[in-house]
Amino acid sequence: MKNSKKNIFRVHFQTEERSYSLLARSVKEAEFFGFIEVSEIIFEDGDRLIISPEDEALRKEFAKTKSISIPHQYMRRIDRLADDADIGVSYLKIAEAGNKTD
Repeated sequence: MKNSKKNIFRVHFQTEERSYSLLARSVKEAEFFGFIEVSEIIFEDGDRLIISPEDEALRKEFAKTKSISIPHQYMRRIDRLADDADIGVSYLKIAEAGNKTD
């Protein structure tokens, strides 16, 4: 995908345990076959008075991560947002997957 500093991507993916929704400035095919690379992850401003628990969980898990390589089959959707004005707490989510039945 063509990236510019103005574009922001909302990446939705799901592992066996959790569903994620991350904001990032770069999304592209990874050098590993069958993976998408997500880098330059964006978090809510730490200086804000209210920080959502979802953002805090994402920050703890991915704050020191340079890039994430996600298997294609885990990807649910990638949205390209017009600009920084579309960033909001509702876009930064982490959730436990529903209970599985055998």
